[in-house]
Amino acid sequence: MNKLKIILVAIVLIIIGVSCKTQQPIRVQHIRNLETGHNLQGFYYALPRTVLMIDVTVVRTSETPGPFAPYASRFLGIEDVITEPSTTYEIREVNINSYAEPDPSEFYFVELDLTKNQKKPLSLHMSEGGLISAVNAPFNQDEFLHSTSLDRKFGVFGSEATFNHFVESNLHEKVDTIIQYIQVDTMTVERRTLRRRLVEKSSEIRAKEVADYILKIRDKKFDLISGFAEITYSKETLQYMNDQLSRQENDYLELFTGITSQSKIQYRYFFIPDKNTASVPHTLFYFSKSNGIMPEEEPGSHDVNIVATRSNTTRQLGVFVMAPDRRKTETGFYYRIPEHGNITVSKGGSPIADARMLITQYGIITSLPPADLQIEFYPNTGFLKSVEKIK
Repeated sequence: MNKLKIILVAIVLIIIGVSCKTQQPIRVQHIRNLETGHNLQGFYYALPRTVLMIDVTVVRTSETPGPFAPYASRFLGIEDVITEPSTTYEIREVNINSYAEPDPSEFYFVELDLTKNQKKPLSLHMSEGGLISAVNAPFNQDEFLHSTSLDRKFGVFGSEATFNHFVESNLHEKVDTIIQYIQVDTMTVERRTLRRRLVEKSSEIRAKEVADYILKIRDKKFDLISGFAEITYSKETLQYMNDQLSRQENDYLELFTGITSQSKIQYRYFFIPDKNTASVPHTLFYFSKSNGIMPEEEPGSHDVNIVATRSNTTRQLGVFVMAPDRRKTETGFYYRIPEHGNITVSKGGSPIADARMLITQYGIITSLPPADLQIEFYPNTGFLKSVEKIK
């Protein structure tokens, strides 16, 4: 009788064990553990890694001397004018952002036995790049990967300034008097003839004309604001006329003082932090005030580096997870526990931008048990958002 009870208990335990095993429809393993050309049924997914995106705005300042710069002091008494053309560059703004992409070293295979999973179908949501978002859970598209344009944008915006204001024509009339002496019998007759012709004005004459016109504009402004005008204008009309005269005066003054124009050049760089080379500087580009951004070092240039350091908040957890007695023979879905990193962009050793953000690949990877679970992931980091046992 006792032997019969023991046999019955053993049969029940075997049935329960088989039943529990059939309730484990999935088994996840890293692709490096798979045999080449395996015939297992299932699908692949990837955990994300963080890519840093550095946007750099450079302002180019061009100075162009005016054609009448040598006469600015003589005709207008202006000393501070541009005498030589020059171009300078300045890093005006550096922005550090990030986005997620599949980590090529963290692809996993989900083994799925369809014959054991007919009553409990599997629901899985992933991105086009293979990043996992949810398992057996509702999928929210708005919370998925934030959209970021990966197009590199660089170029000059705006137009170069030019001088295009002249008071009168570049030609002026020159009158020559031709004197002829004609002998008539015993008398000598003087004959005068006027000859008119157009000749090109010298730069000094043109500068004098522009200077005189500037002084006339100033006289008109004085008459306008002092009340000498014969017509009574409204406040708005006076303001408009004064603004127009000031704009015209400044346009003509630029012929003496020169023009300073600015344009923006935008660059975008990408950097993938690596846990093994954290805190090691990486050169993005070289920069000089006279040539701007350059791919290679030149005399007078400074290197612009990026450094991504670890906060080491997951170091102790990693030691615990990787302990030999904690390793699992069968696992469910793998996920990542991210870690914060400090990012600094410096020029010539001086910081010009910094940020603190989650660096996914600085964290550790662990797994859930191979059970029927409803799982939600943060797709940008691969960390768990929620886990619930399916009843």
